[in-house]
Amino acid sequence: MINICLFCCVVVLFSSCSWLQESNNNQEAKNVQKLSCLIVLPTETPVNSDKKIDFTEAKNLQTGANFMDGVIAQELKDFPGSRLLNASGLEGLTIGIVGNKMEMIKKIGKELKCNAILTTSITRFHQREGGEFGADSPASAAFTMTLTRVNDGKVLWRGNFDETQESLLSNLLSFGKAQSRGFKWITVEDLVRQGIHERLSTCPYLK
Repeated sequence: MINICLFCCVVVLFSSCSWLQESNNNQEAKNVQKLSCLIVLPTETPVNSDKKIDFTEAKNLQTGANFMDGVIAQELKDFPGSRLLNASGLEGLTIGIVGNKMEMIKKIGKELKCNAILTTSITRFHQREGGEFGADSPASAAFTMTLTRVNDGKVLWRGNFDETQESLLSNLLSFGKAQSRGFKWITVEDLVRQGIHERLSTCPYLK
């Protein structure tokens, strides 16, 4: 009898916590101000800042950055007010800027009259080695996406992605993810594409 009562208390407690969390999430969603304009900068790599990166790794990261730019553009194609800058466009807007990255963000936002900027940086982009049913080395990628408000530099949202695909046998908790991938070893492009979609879908400012 005591065990039954204890079980009921636990159920009520978790239900209360779940309701409170949902209530907080709904309140936060109501407080989110929709963006009227969004500038999307080209994906950055640490090649220029990290001298330890060799030529092969630098090439992989640049390939990954170019790929990410295309995926992000596709993901945001239906978001009104999004403006994607390429490398030459960014260079033209930042000529003469002396200062940190935040100064650059503020200047670009002022020039283009946008209230937020999305920056992305990629730090790993390793291709799968082997086939989809027998990979010697799995796909692996890591990146960070940051949404910054222009006028005061406040970070509105940040999405981190860091994954090396695991086999189902090595991690039974990954069953759902493995099932969605057809129980196959996917390419790094598929891994990154899924990661970008998942991260952007959680950003309340883009809904």
